[in-house]
Amino acid sequence: MSESERPEAIRPATVHRAYGRRAAGFDGFLKTIPGYHAHLRMSTNRMGLRGGSALRLLDVGCGTGASTAALLDAAPGATVVAVDASTEMIAVARKKNWPPHVEFVHTRLETLAEAGVHGPFDGIFAAYLVSNLPDAEIGLRRLLSLLKPGAPLAVHDYAVADRMGSRMRWSLASWSYLIPMARIRSGSAELQRYRTQRVHSADGVEAMTHRMGRAGFEDVRVQTVPGWQQHVVHTFLGRRPDEPDVVGQRRAARAAAEPQWAGLPEAPANPEEAGEEAAVTPEQEGGPEDAGYAEDPPAPAVPADTVPADTDPADTDPEAPTPPHGVPPVDGGKPGDRDV
Repeated sequence: MSESERPEAIRPATVHRAYGRRAAGFDGFLKTIPGYHAHLRMSTNRMGLRGGSALRLLDVGCGTGASTAALLDAAPGATVVAVDASTEMIAVARKKNWPPHVEFVHTRLETLAEAGVHGPFDGIFAAYLVSNLPDAEIGLRRLLSLLKPGAPLAVHDYAVADRMGSRMRWSLASWSYLIPMARIRSGSAELQRYRTQRVHSADGVEAMTHRMGRAGFEDVRVQTVPGWQQHVVHTFLGRRPDEPDVVGQRRAARAAAEPQWAGLPEAPANPEEAGEEAAVTPEQEGGPEDAGYAEDPPAPAVPADTVPADTDPADTDPEAPTPPHGVPPVDGGKPGDRDV
């Protein structure tokens, strides 16, 4: 292949184009990742949306709609505006069966207003978005400006920089399973190779919590997910500060109405120094009874030429855990433990 025929190098500013090139096979790829959809639902349920009645929510970086479905699972009564920078991803999402109070808009985070998307919102969900942004802090400030006072942001994303075990697990899972499976399901692994490298260079837990604080969020908390992505994928929660005259009222109301949120401890500056932790219920943190629980990483993907040509991704169990293949355990904690 000549230099002129090669696809452009993926960069943060153009990564949406790479997602667009893989839109047709993207859902099939997601079905091969144990726990993917359950972990998204876990993050949206941590937002404390209480069914979403009369709420207006933003799903930014919605892709083909997996995160939108998770948001509706936590807030079925909410009005949801779902946006993505990829025309092709939005087109796939729109073809699915959605309730009338869900709207999909093709736009970038920087051009929401030009596309007719205006705040304030009662909550924002950003799944696997912030680690893709050219400037995460500017992006977080934009999201803050779109929230009502006291409203939550949930960032569902990778963060492995703080733990050697997490970095090892992410590398091994990527090169032995995710990259080969991306090639099988969508015909190319260029995007997954980029994501593998990008996650290693992205913020760890400590840096991300500090970044959210600098962007203006308060009550910043973090929890991981259970199973093979424990201490690899996290939910970062923060709120737009309350108006000074209603701080006490709102916090008292939240503490009474959102026990799951109120029960989370403050995130220590260094996750390795986290002390004794309070007990977490299966509903809060997930466990073997959770549909997305998988103790071990997925097995290495088989070579593409051994996969039957007539295999339909829909015929496989998207959440099925698979046996371990030499992947080291994540340091610090058992499955289901709180991250920090």
